[in-house]
Amino acid sequence: MRKLKQVASVKFSGVDKKSEEGETSVRLCNYTDVYYHDYVTPEMDFMEATATPTEVSTFTLRKGDILITKDSESWDDIAVSAYVTHDLEGVLCGYHLAQIRPLFILAVGNYIFRAFHARGINDQFRVAANGITRFGIGKTAIDSSLFPVPPIPEQQTITDYLDRETSKLDALILADSLMTWKNLIKSPVS
Repeated sequence: MRKLKQVASVKFSGVDKKSEEGETSVRLCNYTDVYYHDYVTPEMDFMEATATPTEVSTFTLRKGDILITKDSESWDDIAVSAYVTHDLEGVLCGYHLAQIRPLFILAVGNYIFRAFHARGINDQFRVAANGITRFGIGKTAIDSSLFPVPPIPEQQTITDYLDRETSKLDALILADSLMTWKNLIKSPVS
């Protein structure tokens, strides 16, 4: 077990939706892009915004990054994660998100992303969330969260297995949905 800060850098983004004259045009990965998607991909429709040169160099998304929700209206929506699948030049991590960048000699991004989905890991963030009508988690709580960190080859084996099995489940769900629609089309509606 290791603290997250020992295997990854954690940064809180302050890049907001406002466009300011004189700043660089960027696209912004927002809370909803993370909350509603497991993967942040080049095909997503990111909003237009602007950012300072420092924000661009700090928060541009790279393959292997994990983005998590750090604020929410509900404590059980804290630390919802999404995995960045490609380097995304000109796409920045937006406000209300934390950007986690694994130290690639110690951790595989997809493994850390999958670990965020594990109930015992995720519960750490829910318990640490503060608030009454709006909940948030601080950087110290994220940095200090504990993750099982096996050797890199074992992390890769775990993520390969989970990716393979998840793909099978997704295919079964899609096939079932298509069959349901096909049956609905065939049956007359009364």
